[in-house]
Amino acid sequence: MDLSKFIVNPVTLALIILGVVEFIKKFGVTGNKLMLVAMGVGIFFALIYKVREFYVPAQPYIDVAFFGIAAGLGASGIYTFVNERFPPQVKATLKYTRVEQGLGAKSALHELPSEKVYPSDKEVS
Repeated sequence: MDLSKFIVNPVTLALIILGVVEFIKKFGVTGNKLMLVAMGVGIFFALIYKVREFYVPAQPYIDVAFFGIAAGLGASGIYTFVNERFPPQVKATLKYTRVEQGLGAKSALHELPSEKVYPSDKEVS
């Protein structure tokens, strides 16, 4: 990866914050604790981002730090995060069910009477 093409902007910052919070989730932090940790991570990275804008000599170092965090998140499972939210498309498959008939139904369906019997043809005694 070429560091000169890595741009730190609010979108990149949001993705890094999201990735760091997802990384922290893997350690079992949930609920209100996770919400507080996410808020802290967001504030921390936003402050670092603003320091980068106002203190020009620190820009290359902060860019390298953000690049390292982004690369580390890629290696530590941001792929899993994307995969869980956008699962791959699965081809639809048809399953055929074989219907079997019982002996009674089979004989009633497949055996035809040899002679047709009508009620008027019956012998009346």
